[in-house]
Amino acid sequence: MLSNDKSTQVTADSAALIASLSRVLAEWTAPEFLTAVAAREGVALDPGAITMITMLSHNGPLRPSHLATSMVTGASNISKIVGRLSSAGLVERVADPADARAQRVQLSAAGHKVAAALVRAGNGLVDQLLDGWPEPDRAEFTRLLAKFEKSTIVLSARLGNKP
Repeated sequence: MLSNDKSTQVTADSAALIASLSRVLAEWTAPEFLTAVAAREGVALDPGAITMITMLSHNGPLRPSHLATSMVTGASNISKIVGRLSSAGLVERVADPADARAQRVQLSAAGHKVAAALVRAGNGLVDQLLDGWPEPDRAEFTRLLAKFEKSTIVLSARLGNKP
């Protein structure tokens, strides 16, 4: 009887966790939310552009095909986003040192400034969301979320290696 109660509780906890994560992801990835958070720091870009700048800031120059895969979109959409960001002076195309026939997209100096503004916007968002939380709760949440992130990355790599 105890093992069945424990199993039911684990299932309920898992369902609650998935529901909460789904709601957070839905809010954080909603175009209106993303652009509103960026606007707090004076960044007026569409969600695709914000995502691309963030990716380039974290990873450095990337091939458009890598951007398309990571952003779960097609080459045509990546080309449009790169075109808009290039016209705004935020990214530039450069030769890929590993293959002179290929190009990579990288942030310009202005793009790095926008990326820094996005980091400030994100930090402000987190500060606002955790406002009123006692410091031990903030630290524990950060620790547990990092642990959950690591488990996710390990599982993702394992799943990606399956045929």
